Amino acid sequence: MSKKWRGWMIAFAFMAAFLCILARLFMIQVISTRSFSKEQIDLIKLAQFYQDREVVIDSGRGTILDRKGRSLAGEKNWSLLAFPQSEQQFQLRKSQFERLAKQIGYSPERLRKQLNDLYRPSILPDADGDELLLTPADKERIESLQIPGVFVVESDYRMTLNQLGQQVIGRVVKNTIGATKSDHTHIGATGLEAAFEPFLHGEEESVLMYTRDRSGKPLNGVQVKIKQQPNASENPPHMIKTALDKEIQRRVEKILAEEQVEEGAVVVQEIATGNILAMASRPKGYSPVGELNPWDNRALMEATPGSIFKTVVAIAALDQGIVKPDTEFDCNGELGRYGLKDDQEHGHGKQTFAEAYANSCNVVLGQVAEKLGGEKLESYAKRLGLAREIIWSGQVFKEKHFSQIPQEQTGLVFAPETSKKDPGAVVQAGIGQRDVKMTPVQATNLVTTLFHGGKPIHPRLVTEIQDVNGRPVFKFVNKYLSGAAPIKESTLKAVQQMMRSVVTDGTAVSVSKAEWPLAGKTGTAQVGVDKRFYHKWMIGYGPAERPRYSAAVVVRSVSDSDDPRAKRIFQRVMDEIARLEKEENKKKEKREKKEHQINRPKAGEKVLQKKKNARQR
Repeated sequence: MSKKWRGWMIAFAFMAAFLCILARLFMIQVISTRSFSKEQIDLIKLAQFYQDREVVIDSGRGTILDRKGRSLAGEKNWSLLAFPQSEQQFQLRKSQFERLAKQIGYSPERLRKQLNDLYRPSILPDADGDELLLTPADKERIESLQIPGVFVVESDYRMTLNQLGQQVIGRVVKNTIGATKSDHTHIGATGLEAAFEPFLHGEEESVLMYTRDRSGKPLNGVQVKIKQQPNASENPPHMIKTALDKEIQRRVEKILAEEQVEEGAVVVQEIATGNILAMASRPKGYSPVGELNPWDNRALMEATPGSIFKTVVAIAALDQGIVKPDTEFDCNGELGRYGLKDDQEHGHGKQTFAEAYANSCNVVLGQVAEKLGGEKLESYAKRLGLAREIIWSGQVFKEKHFSQIPQEQTGLVFAPETSKKDPGAVVQAGIGQRDVKMTPVQATNLVTTLFHGGKPIHPRLVTEIQDVNGRPVFKFVNKYLSGAAPIKESTLKAVQQMMRSVVTDGTAVSVSKAEWPLAGKTGTAQVGVDKRFYHKWMIGYGPAERPRYSAAVVVRSVSDSDDPRAKRIFQRVMDEIARLEKEENKKKEKREKKEHQINRPKAGEKVLQKKKNARQR
């Protein structure tokens, strides 16, 4: 065969192969896009799975209310939904964005930063981080600006940027389990949304669909559409009335943000009822902060408590008659046989048990824990609501083991492999180290227990399930933990007074100038493999003379053992509650005065009434 023919044959082979590839691409991209290969793979749907994303605008779920009937999630209002905007995009339409900022109460710089920081389309809060509620007039003005990637939508305020009570309310996700519900129906995955899924679930939802580029960046305003799912159920979703106070929750979260807490939690409880008024956790947001998951509720997560656990030792030792508040001790700074040292190098010297508690003396509390013994220490801890789940649980309709919130950790006193007869382990446990773990909600409830005769209550996050008209269909009745037994009143009074002395003369004198007289206990727990990090705690109650609120604060994994933020946050939280009470009392007085004026007879009416009475006589 000549070289010429050989060349033609090679060229023909290349051409045939090229034509086959073109035909194959045509089959993939045009003919068989929705049924390619024997497995009938839908290529368009597969591409959209990776490129399309969605934002739940209106989940169709039931409303979640606070204790005063204010909406925490579920109430429909006009909201502002914005796509991420690059610096270039912002500058290109700077005048429009400036007008938008003015309309929603932002500064232009704040709006620029907010939009630059977004990684997905989000419903924006107002400039203070609260709900941004728009009027129909606001909607008209914003839409007239015609900014790509900025929409006014009717939202039920779920899964929004800086959502109040993010972890306790929980998140909703697309349902991928089974085929009984629509592909576009969302279900509760965490928090109250998950626990009350059977009652809150709704199918009449609106979802904004959008497209991402290859790098995962949302395409600004490209192929954006709102998909509405009709309600396939005849039964409307229920509402739940929580024990949370929206305003207290808001103020607590603001304090945590201002104090720049990277990881931590605050719990506020109403002492009389045991109801949880606020449950705040950090970090917040939608994307992980390093290794920290912002959806983890750190108020329900166990942590080494440090010296706040000395409260358990004090209750047990006083109740057992091992010590009295005025029993004297001598602290030289170490308990040598167990390698236990006090934070005061040369010790606290001579002091009473009450003074040792106020000074958080490791040596004295370690000695007392040793006398108490491991068995009794653990027994009292469990009796006071530690090392067990405590959030309200019980029978709800046919569900015998209903729990108001998932993912609550139990905490621990001694690990299974630790001998409770090992005096070294008992001493370390007595100062809240070694195996001991406690959750912030348990710590708060421990304080509340001091005012319930020593019997721990089941804290409630939800008080009622209501129908769509607000009528209660189920009420969560207050109850004590199983096995709860009273503790001597003299013991409880003594511990209350000792907690007060922590603020007046002990480790928490920095909070002595609060709006209310406060009482509490501080704690510093060494954590980490090499003990280089610390959990900083403060628990307590206020006002001291008429206790109405208990609280626990934990700032986790800080590098400075003297970090003052836990104490400062505790005081700020109590101060805000005190101010809120004053504000509400003033409003109540003003309202009552107005009602009295309306109901009071006018001067002319009084004269006529007197004449009428005279004629009748």
